[in-house]
Amino acid sequence: MADIKNVVIIGAGVSGLSAGIYAEQHGLHAIILEKNSSVGGLCTGWYRQGQYLDGCIHWLTGTKEGTDLNLMWKNAHAFKQEDIINLPSWGTFEYEGQKVSFLADIEKAEEEWIKVSPVDKKQIHKFFKIVSDFTKVDTPVRVPVSKLPFKDLMKMGLSVLKVFPSYVGSMYISCEEYAKRFKSKAIQHALVSVQPGDGNLFSMVYSYSTIVMKNGGYPMGGSKKLVESMKEHFLSLGGTLKLNTSVEEVIIEKKMAKGVITNKGEKVYGDYLVPALDTNYFLTNILKNKYPKPDFDKRIFNYKKYPTPLCAVIYLEVDQDPHLEDYIYSIQCDTLKVAMTDVHSFSIRNYDYDVSMKKDNKTILGVLIDQFAQDYYFWSHLYESDREAYRLYKENLANEIIARIIARFPELNGHIKTLDVVTPKTYNRYCNVTRGSFMSFLFTKNTNMYWNSGRIRNLNNVYLASQWMEAPGGLPFAICAGNYAIQRICEREKIKVLFSIPETSKETNE
Repeated sequence: MADIKNVVIIGAGVSGLSAGIYAEQHGLHAIILEKNSSVGGLCTGWYRQGQYLDGCIHWLTGTKEGTDLNLMWKNAHAFKQEDIINLPSWGTFEYEGQKVSFLADIEKAEEEWIKVSPVDKKQIHKFFKIVSDFTKVDTPVRVPVSKLPFKDLMKMGLSVLKVFPSYVGSMYISCEEYAKRFKSKAIQHALVSVQPGDGNLFSMVYSYSTIVMKNGGYPMGGSKKLVESMKEHFLSLGGTLKLNTSVEEVIIEKKMAKGVITNKGEKVYGDYLVPALDTNYFLTNILKNKYPKPDFDKRIFNYKKYPTPLCAVIYLEVDQDPHLEDYIYSIQCDTLKVAMTDVHSFSIRNYDYDVSMKKDNKTILGVLIDQFAQDYYFWSHLYESDREAYRLYKENLANEIIARIIARFPELNGHIKTLDVVTPKTYNRYCNVTRGSFMSFLFTKNTNMYWNSGRIRNLNNVYLASQWMEAPGGLPFAICAGNYAIQRICEREKIKVLFSIPETSKETNE
């Protein structure tokens, strides 16, 4: 029996766990080092006053059976198909008494939009034609784009070619610019609000299309259940997990990473290193900028051209049914300045759709406030300079949000209280993520798609694996990045790569 190769993985988020599972399934031994006391990274949840608060999943691409991503999630034991909830809409947006909903049934959605604005009938039909077209695009993810077999490249190319006008017509225009094609202020508001900032129409419509085709469901139990299930599968395969263990330094000899030194002074050796944490943090703080990645650096350090999404979330408890008309309901409000951004509306997520999270018949609401790079620096400076002022600012923000909810729903007065407030600085503290971003680079009208091999020049056995390896990031790209890193290691070790591993077997390199 050949010597088993050790793979040291930094970070037990979705990328790290998927890399660990895939490594073990291919006869490698994975050692995952996680700085926090639990797994998940950005895919996490926690408890406040006995209530579970989900910090990540709103919908999950890859929940439709038969898709590559679905097979990848199931191979990692992330969820059971019977636990997937397909919500009836992607959200409802209220504007001066009118309501515009992104229903999963797009025929019904189109009818409702036309009722809102008959004069926009032709433009509304064009919009839903783009959404329908995107449900037909087949994107193979079994291997990295650079490794796609010719037949898969042709298949993907043909699927894009069939909807080429919709593709081109959405890639190079922002949602804000596109919204101006409609005369209805309510529809304009919905199109801009569903994806604020500089994101292009393509990324918005593609996300909406996953809901339409039932490939963007929600796994019962949310983020914490998903990553805990992945963790248990990793451990059952024989993987090693060390919690409360951060990496301080990489041991490098002759262009090879021999191992790492942890916060406990322990040296952990391996044949390969897979950094599955924030890529910029690894390059800057752990490698001390000695191994730059120009293709990545030009994006991460130019956040005006390559923006990344941030948010603040206020978690509330309501002791009665809030009677929202949708699980995701956006309302207008009196202007509120949050950090450096003026907020005129916000979305309320009612988590009642997940009965497993319901406790004491209380309803949990999550209010999401979009934030931007300049906001992160506000939050970070406040936290670093005056913790009490930071705490009071969050408390005041929650009170202001509650006041605006009560102004719209007066029946909730006396029935709503704050459980927690999360800011971009929270994401940064917990996961070392750059500027507190919860995803990587947005698609904008001025930026192209982005794929990164994960290789570092002059470090021959290091394979980066995080959502930052592809735009726009998120959980689907995270699980792919973990798998791709191990595929590249297997290629080097001449191990045959299996996409979906039989349930009863563990591949060994004998």
